[in-house]
Amino acid sequence: MIHQLVYYSRNVVQGNDRAMLTNLRDIVSASQRNNSRDGITGFLIFDKTWFIQILEGEQAQVSATYTRIARDPRHATATIMDARNVQSRSFPNWTMGGAMRTPEVEEVYLQHGIGSAIEPTRLKSAHVINLALDLQAFDAAKRQAQRLAS
Repeated sequence: MIHQLVYYSRNVVQGNDRAMLTNLRDIVSASQRNNSRDGITGFLIFDKTWFIQILEGEQAQVSATYTRIARDPRHATATIMDARNVQSRSFPNWTMGGAMRTPEVEEVYLQHGIGSAIEPTRLKSAHVINLALDLQAFDAAKRQAQRLAS
């Protein structure tokens, strides 16, 4: 059985889009190292106001990871949306994928009924997972197109 935890937290990282993207890359890079070691997979959705993340793995490791994140000064008011055991991982090949909300992926958000701002208090965890899966698919399609173009 895999434990899956979905949470959101307020993004307290300040700066322009470039600074935020640098921070996202730092977070994803550290997450990939730590999560690979701990058997965690997941996906991070990130905008100027919120982090929303899905963590998957053994319950003890997921709980320890969430506790570490909740203490990270880049996050404020970390709130668990859902925590449950599931049959399989939604992100089996991603030690941590991530997507910053940018004009390039705006259409994906609009397809999910998310307008100008993400309001995590109005989202269900299933909606977050579906959004993350679609962002992951968008990223995969973009990478495939880049490979074909080279």
